[in-house]
This record gives sequence, C-alpha cells and structure tokens, in this order.
Amino acid sequence: MIHIEETIRGPRAPREAFDYLANFANIQAWDPTVLVSRKTTSGIPRVGSRFHLQMQFGLRPVPMTYTLEEMQPPSRLVFHGRGQSFRAVDDIRVEPAGEGFRLRYAVRIDFDRSAGGRLEGLIGPLVRLNARRAIKRLQVILGGNDSLLPRLTSGTLLADRLIVPGLAQFTRLGYRLGHRRWPLPPEALAGRRVVLTGGTSGIGLAAAKQLMACGAHITLVGRNPDKSAAVKRELDRAAVSGRLDLEIADLSSMHAVRALAQRLSADHDAIDVLINNAGALFNRRMETSEGYERTLATDLLSPYLLTRLLLPRLKAAAGARIINVASGGMYTQKIHTDDLSFQQGPYDGATAYARAKRGLVILSEAWAGALKPQGIRVQAMHPGWVDTPGLSSSLPAFYHQVRPLLRSPSQGADTITWLAASPVAGQTSGLFWLDRKPRATHVFTGTRETRAERRRFLQALERMVQPYF
Repeated sequence: MIHIEETIRGPRAPREAFDYLANFANIQAWDPTVLVSRKTTSGIPRVGSRFHLQMQFGLRPVPMTYTLEEMQPPSRLVFHGRGQSFRAVDDIRVEPAGEGFRLRYAVRIDFDRSAGGRLEGLIGPLVRLNARRAIKRLQVILGGNDSLLPRLTSGTLLADRLIVPGLAQFTRLGYRLGHRRWPLPPEALAGRRVVLTGGTSGIGLAAAKQLMACGAHITLVGRNPDKSAAVKRELDRAAVSGRLDLEIADLSSMHAVRALAQRLSADHDAIDVLINNAGALFNRRMETSEGYERTLATDLLSPYLLTRLLLPRLKAAAGARIINVASGGMYTQKIHTDDLSFQQGPYDGATAYARAKRGLVILSEAWAGALKPQGIRVQAMHPGWVDTPGLSSSLPAFYHQVRPLLRSPSQGADTITWLAASPVAGQTSGLFWLDRKPRATHVFTGTRETRAERRRFLQALERMVQPYF
C-alpha cells in the first residue's frame, strides 16, 4: 500500500474549491501524469459519476476508471479508482480557513495480491514525487501560491538571447517539448463568450476549433462572407460542445472596426475573451481609403481600436482576458514612433509586419498594468513558425528553407487556446508566451524602446483612432 497526504490553503471560498474538485475530469489540469481525463456520465457531478483517465507511468499509458462514491457538499469528496492491477482512493476534505479554505488531499493505493510488493517497490517513489508535483499545481490553480505561477526564468532568457536555442523553440520540436505544460481541464470555456478575429484560415481557424472543443461560444470575425460561411458550416458539423456566430468586417478599415464593436456591444452584455489574431503581411506599400498604411491599419490600429471600444463589455465579465497574437519576427525590430506608417526609406513588408507586432507586444504590456484594477488579464503570444498559406505566399524563400521544421496550424494555435482557457494563465498578465511558457520580449540590442518612446507611441495610436470613438 502507498499512502500520500498533503494539505494546501488558498484564498477561494471553500465551495469554489469543492465544486472544482468534484468534477474529477479537471485533474488533467493539475496532475502531470494524467494524459486524458473525461467524465463518462451525464449531468453535474454526483454520487455515482464516473470518470475515465489515461495516466502515464514509465513508457506506457495506464487506463483508470474513477467513481465518485461519497459527496458531502461543501466539505468532503471520495473517489474510488481502478487500474489494471491496483485500486486507489482519493479522499478530499475542504474546510474554511480565515477568508479562504484549507484542503486535505489523501490518496491510498492498494496493489493486487499478485503484483503488490513488486509494483509498490518499483513505482512507489515515482508516485510520491508526482503527487507532490500535482498538489503544487493544484495550489496554483486554486490561487494559493503565486510563487509557483509560470514566469520568465533565467534559463529561458538565456536560451532566447543565445538565438539558436531560442529559434529551435519556434519549430515543431518546441511545441512537442512544451504543449504538456499546465494542461487544460475539459470544457474549460463552457458558456464563455469569445471574440476571435481572423479565424477563417490558418492559426485562427485552428484556434476556433480548439476553443469550441473547450465549450466556448465564439463570435468569429472574418472579412470574406463566403469563406466565413464555409468555416461556420465546417465547424457546425464537428462534434464539439461550443457554438459559433459570424461577424463580417474588413479590419483594415477603422469605420468597419467601429461598426463591428457597436454590433458586438449590442449583442452581448459581457465578453469573456477577446483574441486579436487578424493580421497580414503585404509585400507592397499601400494605404487604406482612410489614409493608413495597410500593415499598420490591419495589424496594429485595428486591435487597438477594437479593444478600446469593447472595454465596457470586457469589464462586465468576471476575469476577462485579452490575447494579442504577435510574431517572433518582432524580435528583430524596435518600434519607430516617428514613422509608424513606414514612409521613410524603402518599404519592406516583413519589416513593417515585425514593427507592427512589436507595437502589439508593447500595447499588451501597457494594457496589463492599466487594466489590472478591472480584473482584466492581457497577454501577448507568438505561435512559432507555422505552415500557413500566408507564410508561403508572403515569404516564399523562407518558407521553402524551413518547411520541414514548420508547425501545423493546430500546434501554432495551442497557446492561444491555453491563454484563453487555463486557470493558471488567468492568474498572470502582461507576459509574452510561446508554448505555454513566458518568453523574453527582447533578444537583440537596440530593440528596446525608452519610456519616452513608449509614451509617444501610445499617444500616437490614440491620436490616430480618436476620430472613431
């Protein structure tokens, strides 16, 4: 027999902790050994509810079935689990402690007579180690230990600044190493309203599929009505729990952005997540009918204006999130406050794109501080190098050089979905992410703006969009 007992404390009401743990499928979010978890019975958790788990021990997955045997709201839960040659009992007790809760989590594992001593000796130390890790993650999710939240470590910073190790993380290898960090619980966005721009192809479409699988109610913003309708038909046919609505808008037009924000505000009392994903790289300089350089308008002014106009609806949600999709290309550029429209010198589409994405990261950091009192979390991320039609058409030479290393759109979208849905991500703000991990925002000298430059940049954006408020 193996017996493990741990105690944690946190600031949440005891009932919140109890309800979270009653759905044992949530274990995938905090136990690093659980590969898959799902509830196999319908309805809310109750005595008799069953859960299927796939756990990783050594080199092979181990299936388990758990049943909720005892439930005494809001203080006690007892789950009985059964594996191929062992049984487990998870006994969870929750009680008030000051303004929060105290939780005692006890696990007992009994092995079948034929395998008992041998298995206990082999896996006992590993089980105890993983149990301690799981309880630490649970304490983070329930809000009790900020020191364990994801942060930019010195090792990650060094890898990014050494360039080659950092670039390796942009590839599909980086995704494989990182996508298991802080797994998502099932139905993590059930009933939540998500507004996603640029969701009709590539990374955006992959994100829409993932968000719907998490239970989100998505408003997908697309430019082309026919393409958007085809995407809706595709996603509606998929067997997922979320729902999808469409909005059509050309996000290079500030008039269209304002009209979009008005429609969204009229249709929804609250918006839980805004994902500014729409973007484009143009190889030739052109201006919109409103007089803005196209890259600036589409990739920077549009998310700035849309976010500002939707702030009342974001503030109305409990713990809303803003996610700005940037690009690793921004590492090469500094914001040029005196030339946001790229009028000085010869035009280069990749440089204009990288500058706009640098600006989006600056915005994320500024908004994170400004919106913290309203409980709104703001994050920026980049998807790595992803095999999309946009990359192959805009940067064909680069595309052919790195194609064997490129990620799939689904791999590129993973961190977008995680930032939108993860309880852990909801406790952080103002970071720049790749593969569910905070990354450096500067790796080359000369790309960091001064405080004065940042202030002028924010003021310039405000002046440009002021006519559309």
